[in-house]
Amino acid sequence: MENRNFRNFLLRRTKENGSRLLFQKKDGWSWKQITWPDLLTEVESIACFLLNSGFSTGSRIVTLSPNTLPCLFFELAVLTLGGICLPARGVREVGEILADSPGSCFVLCAGTDQARELLETPALGEKIEKAFLSANEKAPVEGKVVSYSNAVKFGFLARKKLKDEINAVGSSVEESATAVIFGAGGGTEKSRSFSQGEMLDLLRLSEEELGEVSVEDQTFSYLPGSGSFSRFANLLALQTATRGAVAEDTEDFFADVREIMPVMLFLPCTWIESIVNRLRDGNGPAENLRSGLGGRVRLLLTDALPSEETRDLLLSENISVVRLRSLSVVP
Repeated sequence: MENRNFRNFLLRRTKENGSRLLFQKKDGWSWKQITWPDLLTEVESIACFLLNSGFSTGSRIVTLSPNTLPCLFFELAVLTLGGICLPARGVREVGEILADSPGSCFVLCAGTDQARELLETPALGEKIEKAFLSANEKAPVEGKVVSYSNAVKFGFLARKKLKDEINAVGSSVEESATAVIFGAGGGTEKSRSFSQGEMLDLLRLSEEELGEVSVEDQTFSYLPGSGSFSRFANLLALQTATRGAVAEDTEDFFADVREIMPVMLFLPCTWIESIVNRLRDGNGPAENLRSGLGGRVRLLLTDALPSEETRDLLLSENISVVRLRSLSVVP
């Protein structure tokens, strides 16, 4: 009987879905299509680079990065190796996590400025094995800072040699192995951890809360936070096999939502209020909410319900708000 872990889950879901489209990613003026095999290849490539960098089962990586697709793929690589993700809300919390860590950690940063700030901070830099970038920035091939593109490129070159090891390591990770720890820098009384099996259970329960969806339904997310809803929601695409896209910042959200025309939007409650207010502002009559959200949206999936006034306004445009309680366990 195979272990319930992310490696086996990803392999099984890829086999079930074949070459079906999974994600779309903005690439200049066009959209790059990412299929299930594309995802598996990229995740395995990152995992190979991690192995060659000294990462192993139980290794920790502090994630200080927006919830972009590169961040998602990187965290999936960590999980497939049985590593532990430690989400951080800012540089200060990264410092607290590193200070409390019994050994050295890896770090995933948004860009080189964050990576250099951490590496150059006395007593913290020495506890960082490597600082990876989730943003599309260049970094020297040598040294402690590694760009996302180099991690994928050089990991891919090692993939043929290390694929058997990736399978062996990833498939043997126990269901009970810790996968994510929230609040890791504040002492055990503030921290909340989830095992690989618990995370997979949360995804299954959230799919049940969501109800029946079509694999052709387009989803779109903007999840800037570091709580459980923001960190886990994009993983639902793997559970439901719906097509997804991810906004990297506020302006991308408003620019891309009209192109993507999603059926479902993943948005934290605070951003629902903010976005509704923005779409209602401006000179002259209020903008049509449905048009401003792409024209096809029917569900807003969130961590907490917005005000009754906002819900009624959305409902008047035939847009329902659904709170995914299973994913919203850590603020």
